[in-house]
Formats: sequence, C-alpha cells, structure tokens
Amino acid sequence: MSEETTATESTNEVAANEAPGAEKAPEERTPESYMDEIRKLRDEAATMRRQRNELRADAEAWREKQDAEKSELQRQQEQRAELEAKLADTAAENTRLRLAAKYGIAEENLDFLGSGSPEDIEDRARRLAELQKQQIQAPPSNVPVEQLGGPRPRSDEAPDNAFPPSWPV
Repeated sequence: MSEETTATESTNEVAANEAPGAEKAPEERTPESYMDEIRKLRDEAATMRRQRNELRADAEAWREKQDAEKSELQRQQEQRAELEAKLADTAAENTRLRLAAKYGIAEENLDFLGSGSPEDIEDRARRLAELQKQQIQAPPSNVPVEQLGGPRPRSDEAPDNAFPPSWPV
C-alpha cells in the first residue's frame, strides 16, 4: 500500500509541475499568506456582489417589461374574446331578424326563434310562420249559424215567458 501512496503522490507532483500557470505551493504557510488569500477571496466576492447587484436591477427591469408585455397581450386577448362574442351575438340577432322578415313573423314572437345555427333558426322560423298563418286563417266569427242552435228557441219549445205546465190555469 505504501507503494501505491507514493506512486500517487509522485503523479500529483508531476501533474502539478506540468500544469501551466501552476504555482508551487510552499510546504509551510505563514499567517500572512493566509491573510493574503483571504483578502483576495474577499475582493473577488465583493466584485461578484457588485456585478450581481448591477445585474439585479437589469433583471428586474427585464421582468417588469415582460410582465407589461404579457399583461398587454392578455388584455388584447380578453378584448378580442369580448369582441368575438359580441360579433356572434350580433350575427345571431341579424339572422333572426332576417328570417323574421322573410317569413313574416311578428315582433313579439322573435324570442321563439331561439339561438343556434342559422339552419336551426330557419326551421323554427318556418314552423312559427305556419302557426301564425293558421291563427290568421281561422279567426273567430261573431256571425251565428242556424244549424248550431244559437240563442233562438226551437219551434217545439215553449217561450221563456210561458207558464210551466204544472201550474193550474
């Protein structure tokens, strides 16, 4: 085992000597060398903190810009959805009014046309127009018909002002 340990130590020394820019570390370190290294590390950390703080402001500005663009995009999408819904409502209302005019449907019956595809609305408009025509074709008549036996008495009946037969006369 000791041979393996010495072999790896010698390989590390060779690798350290061959590494470009590698400094040969002294065997014993003094407190001053430790202080110098600590000072270097502190300076490096301070430089990194300054860079981080400078980039933090830029990153925050970039995030705010992204949020502004995102909210603008969302606002535009919501506005588009509202306008599409209005357009669909207007198109459906236009279809109902056009079919009502085509089939002669009364204004108070427009609600019965409902909503849906234009073909569905047209089918309902056609049926509603037929129902309206049936109502118009058979209006109630105030003219009496003889065979229905209206308010006139029949000839075999006694008049209304006659005495009942059970009364003595």
